[in-house]
Amino acid sequence: MNYKHLHIILVFLVFQISFGQINKAQKNTEITCITTDTVFVSGSFQTLHFTSYNAKAPLLYCTNSYGSTISKPDKVRHHLFYKIPKNIKNKRGLVHWSLISDSKEILSGNVKIIADTHVVSIETYLGPPDVQAGGEDYAMSVMIPTDSLDNPVMDSSKVILKKQFLSRENSTTLSVRNLISYDRIFSTKKSGRFLVSSECFQTNSKEYSFDVFPSLPTSFTIFDKRNHTYADGNQITQIITSTIKDEFDNVVSNGTLVDFYITNKKGIVLKSLGTTIDGVAVAKLIHPDFEDKWNVKAYITGMAESNTLQLKYLQVIKNFEVNFSNNNRTIVVGPLQSFMQQLIPDGLHVQLEIFSDKKLYKSYNQTSRDGYVTFQLDPTLFKNKNYNFNITSAQICKTFKNITLW
Repeated sequence: MNYKHLHIILVFLVFQISFGQINKAQKNTEITCITTDTVFVSGSFQTLHFTSYNAKAPLLYCTNSYGSTISKPDKVRHHLFYKIPKNIKNKRGLVHWSLISDSKEILSGNVKIIADTHVVSIETYLGPPDVQAGGEDYAMSVMIPTDSLDNPVMDSSKVILKKQFLSRENSTTLSVRNLISYDRIFSTKKSGRFLVSSECFQTNSKEYSFDVFPSLPTSFTIFDKRNHTYADGNQITQIITSTIKDEFDNVVSNGTLVDFYITNKKGIVLKSLGTTIDGVAVAKLIHPDFEDKWNVKAYITGMAESNTLQLKYLQVIKNFEVNFSNNNRTIVVGPLQSFMQQLIPDGLHVQLEIFSDKKLYKSYNQTSRDGYVTFQLDPTLFKNKNYNFNITSAQICKTFKNITLW
């Protein structure tokens, strides 16, 4: 073999060795992703698998809408296994990953995590707790079916909303959209309670409810109930409403406030209150102790009113006696007698006014007991001299002038 052929062989061998080293260097720096799946059910995305012939393993950076993490691999020969943290693998959504070495991105990709079709619970919101009858007001039910890791199910999943009202049951099929499904449940013309539940992938929610309350009350009537028509200041007159209903014939809710306004013949306005029970409100009024005429009208403020009821009360006390004794310092009023000449029930108001030098000096008010009222004038307050007295009861006033106290 001549030197020329030997030289050619040596050059060929050097070229082969150099080419092999270049291939080996390229092979050592090459990283390949073995995990080919890009869609995982929540909880099943456990690891990302790569092959690498580089002595230095890169870091894995993962991020989703819940946060970001950096992790190191478990290395088995030239295989790299990166464990996915729970806050990434358990939550539905898009996960972006990238391999980083020396602050440079080597490889990247995306993984989509979807919810499990096995629904564990249906998170439900229903409100408001009550609506008004009539078909215009409504409650809204919002349902969020979730899997065992609390992920909302995928869009277009079917949710069955079930409703029961009075003797009627029905259901509506809804679709999940943007994580939720919802429906408006309109009121009916009748009052009552709606029961609501839902179902998704054969999993049922708890029972929820809301009430349909009666609509605004309509006009009503009032009437009186009393033992007699005498103004004895003792008996009770009841003002009773008819059964108050709304325009759909529903009895108004218990506790509806009714205001009763009473105007007497002097134009003085009195007021009483009553609340409805089974649609009926009652006001109880004590008879006046003098002849009077009342005009009674009831209102449910801003919504409804009654007719005007006229009540007459007859005078029972037309006269009474007054006796002075004990140096005119003891004044006894009575007997005070009612419409059958019986002693007036306890509690009749009697007023004593004492004038000195044409000016009001003292005034006393007492109520009757056993048909009489007694006033005692204290000597330390009333000196020995002449006084004028006015004694008033049941709007009957008696005047006594120049009564000497000693």
